[in-house]
Amino acid sequence: MIRDSQSSDGMKAQTKSFLAFLALLTAIYGFWLMVFWPGVLGQDSIAILLEVNDPINQASGKPAFWYFFVKLFYSGHEHVEAPIGVIMLLSAIIQSRILSWTWSRGLKKTAIFLFVFICTAPQAIFFIGTLYPDGVYSIAIAGLLFELWIISESKKISKASLLLILVLPFAAFSRPNGIIFLVPVAVLAFWLWKKNRRASVFLTTLLAFNCLLIGVINSAHPNRSHGSLYPLVIYETVNFLQPRPMNLWVASPRVSQKTVDAMERYKPLQVYLENYDRDYWDPLVFKLDGPQVLNIPRSEKNIIIREFFRYNLWRNIPAFLSSRVNIFLTSVFAQGGLPSHTYAEHVIKIIKSESEYRIFKFTDAEKLLFNEFEVSYNIRWLLWTPFLGLALLFIAMRDGITKCNKSLLLISTPMIVQLGGIFLFSIAGEYRYILPFFTITLVFLPILQMKKHGIHTKK
Repeated sequence: MIRDSQSSDGMKAQTKSFLAFLALLTAIYGFWLMVFWPGVLGQDSIAILLEVNDPINQASGKPAFWYFFVKLFYSGHEHVEAPIGVIMLLSAIIQSRILSWTWSRGLKKTAIFLFVFICTAPQAIFFIGTLYPDGVYSIAIAGLLFELWIISESKKISKASLLLILVLPFAAFSRPNGIIFLVPVAVLAFWLWKKNRRASVFLTTLLAFNCLLIGVINSAHPNRSHGSLYPLVIYETVNFLQPRPMNLWVASPRVSQKTVDAMERYKPLQVYLENYDRDYWDPLVFKLDGPQVLNIPRSEKNIIIREFFRYNLWRNIPAFLSSRVNIFLTSVFAQGGLPSHTYAEHVIKIIKSESEYRIFKFTDAEKLLFNEFEVSYNIRWLLWTPFLGLALLFIAMRDGITKCNKSLLLISTPMIVQLGGIFLFSIAGEYRYILPFFTITLVFLPILQMKKHGIHTKK
């Protein structure tokens, strides 16, 4: 039976289910971390830890918020499992909130489905247990959108919605493209101004505090990110320059001479061409004998960007769109690279961490969990792809437009913007970039199920 109880008994039942889900997720995540101690570490983990150890001479390119988060929980003791443990606990809390809310509304099958196929999916645990921001970012987005929807529907702030205080910074600042999620908070605060002044003031205060926080953080540790425009421009420019046997554009060059001259003033054109990969821009940036395009002088970068929008893009629309589709689908089908479960041993030595590799020596459990991951990975086209989340997102957007449902539009619009941004600007076929569209199933499945069954929420 599906219900929407607002009684004290109903709230007690929801609290019990929250604690039950939290205990289960904490136990599962905790055991996983003990087995793969100190967690999964990759090249990005090395970069951020080196930056924490030596912020003057090292730059990871990660947002300042992520730098200070890792610094807060790593510096002093230098145990890398500490920030990973915090990430896993926060992720468990956010998901338990959604699961318990869903369970208490009588959508028990939905809650079980989400628990099994989303919260404890091998790839979800993998990224939550990795010292990359992408896992907690994806979960934080789900938590943020879920709470905003509840507040928008109920027109008030509940005690559980105070979770926004923890969730918003991770959703907005742990990745550069997260800044868009400040917008629905501002919009909801505006909507509620006449209907619930206290809720509006809370959201406005939360928004102002986070803007102040990121301002202080960025001032204390200026962002040395490579941005999103130049990487796209240089990557696609090299794509346009790839040799083609037919060479049908002899009379009208695919790329302007000014672009070629700017590139060749830094490195021979052949170096760029030899290091182009249709799925990744990494060889153009990180290979020691590659072009290392981030080091091109600013004046030449400006020429390359200007010529891209003046000439190069418009003469290569098919090549540009095919490249966008290829990288997007490479991400969706998880055909890009993943950090190795065992690479942490190498990372610990590089950064001279105090962490001990596989301290608990759960060798048999490690083999079992790794085999489970491999089975899941081999059918990732079915279990990993975010098509369910994307389908639910488009249904929510459609219902929001056709039924003038502001709450659905509030939470679906920023995800549509995110999707467009990933499609247009991604320069690497990484599954982690598309992970938020896997985890938003946590948000849209219970919400659309409630709409289907005519349940209304006030909490």
